[in-house]
Amino acid sequence: MANKADVFQRLIGLETEYALALSAAWGEALPNRYELFRQLVTALKRKLPAVDARHLKEGVFHAAGGAVWFETERPAAGGGLIEGATPECRSPRQVLAWQRAQDALLAEATAEAFGNHRVRLLKNDRDSQGNIYGAQENYEAELAPPFQLFGWRTLLVLLLPVVVLTWAMLWLLAGVVLVYTIAATLLYLACERLLRRPAALARTLFGCEFEELGYAAPTGPAWLEACLSIVTRVVTAPLALGVYGAIWATAFVHTRRDLLPFLISRPVIAGSGMIDDVGNFHLADKAPAMNCLIGYGGLLGDRPIFTFGHFFKTIYADAWLNPREYFRLFAPRQRLQIALGDSNLAELAEFLRVGTTMLVLDTIEAGEMPRVPRIRRPLRSLRAICADPTLTVKVPLAGGGSCTALELQRFYLEACRRFLDRRPSAPDEAREVLRRWEETLDALADDQDSLVGALDWVTKRFVLQKAGRGTSWNARKKIDLKYHELSPDGYFERLKATGVVLSLLEPGEIEFARRNPPSGTPASVRGRYIREFAGGDEVVTANWSKVYIGRGRRQKVILLAGYRPTIASDTPTAKSESPYDSDAN
Repeated sequence: MANKADVFQRLIGLETEYALALSAAWGEALPNRYELFRQLVTALKRKLPAVDARHLKEGVFHAAGGAVWFETERPAAGGGLIEGATPECRSPRQVLAWQRAQDALLAEATAEAFGNHRVRLLKNDRDSQGNIYGAQENYEAELAPPFQLFGWRTLLVLLLPVVVLTWAMLWLLAGVVLVYTIAATLLYLACERLLRRPAALARTLFGCEFEELGYAAPTGPAWLEACLSIVTRVVTAPLALGVYGAIWATAFVHTRRDLLPFLISRPVIAGSGMIDDVGNFHLADKAPAMNCLIGYGGLLGDRPIFTFGHFFKTIYADAWLNPREYFRLFAPRQRLQIALGDSNLAELAEFLRVGTTMLVLDTIEAGEMPRVPRIRRPLRSLRAICADPTLTVKVPLAGGGSCTALELQRFYLEACRRFLDRRPSAPDEAREVLRRWEETLDALADDQDSLVGALDWVTKRFVLQKAGRGTSWNARKKIDLKYHELSPDGYFERLKATGVVLSLLEPGEIEFARRNPPSGTPASVRGRYIREFAGGDEVVTANWSKVYIGRGRRQKVILLAGYRPTIASDTPTAKSESPYDSDAN
């Protein structure tokens, strides 16, 4: 008989991008968002121990096991978001607790660094100009069955010459940047005393004044940053195409096929709601902007449902500095990243978003998912589902027929019910997910208003309706955005204060997650070393797979990949590698 080892045993984690809303209190001289990030991190370090991330992307890891990043390709151009990555977790409730702890920590650090009325943190997925950002979900999953896994590994070997050539060109590019930096420094020093305004020359050469070089955006002046961005895309294009082909042909093919109809219908339980440019209400903020099924997530304007940017970054960035990272992609289990999902404030919505997806993945990997309905036009159907709050629209199926999003969700619900019925020793939390999933679908069909405070899109629609029908688009859009503000003035936070919002977590769970990593995961080891050694005499840095203590020949490296719990307890044991060995992007 199958046992509980089949259920809720994978590593999971969330990545959430938070927007920084700047108020008029700054005046005309708005600060660079990179500088705001540095100030926020300084405030965060006053709340709990944190160390610099050992990675190409600017960020820190903290004692609760997670990370905070500055998310942008063009920092010198003035853009940027704050990205928070939860530690690696093992259950929906764990993810929910550590996500809520992350929300609270970042909101408090923002308030302490800037004051509530100068910079506000928004946890949403789209700004008033239509720019898309938001949340990604990461699930440890089986990359492919044996034959396709062999094909994936073979393609990785065949790509090695292209990989090595790309690395060589990147090193050459790095050398050119180094030569420019030396030449620009010598030019500035030679001209500094000859010019009346040397600061103007410094801003042209470096993107900041000379004295600020250690604190400015890490990519130099905006013109150099733009050139490097274009050149890097050209240099890596052949490799990107080759890796994309390998992913399309072999990576998670069966899983993607069986998971897709579930994800397309999932906004009915996990969408955060949105007012579009003409005032129509949609179930989801991010889903209507999806334009492909798989992709790298922004490399060429792609917004995929399944994103593999972390695979590509491992190959051209992580492995560029450490070639051994390349061979981590040969492991049979990897990180499946789903970009189709909104940033949730309602606890039930986030609990169901993660929990139902875990159950569906468990059922698929066990080989017990029945033949799933195939949606004929997935992206068009996704937009149709999101544009219909009545939940009555039918989407066309391959081979004829049609069904609603609720019918698709019930198909997966019943498949997961049969899967759990065969596993009487499955964790109680899995059955709680099933029960709440069914109750939510019943309420959506019979009484949507009963879910105010439980699902984000239902709650936001309720708040918008309170504004009245004659409210202008600008006013309604402000309400839309204000719903997501992580401050006492945010509309969801106000509802929470009135007792309308459904809470699944106890305050003690969130308080524990603010200070401690989840047990039995790589994060538990990372967090322990950060808490013990941060701020000490030795320099400490970390990434998702290692902790580094000290420098030079005496440096100690603690490997995290082998820390996994046994089935019977939370005791860490070395069993297999973690899919979080690469960048959490």
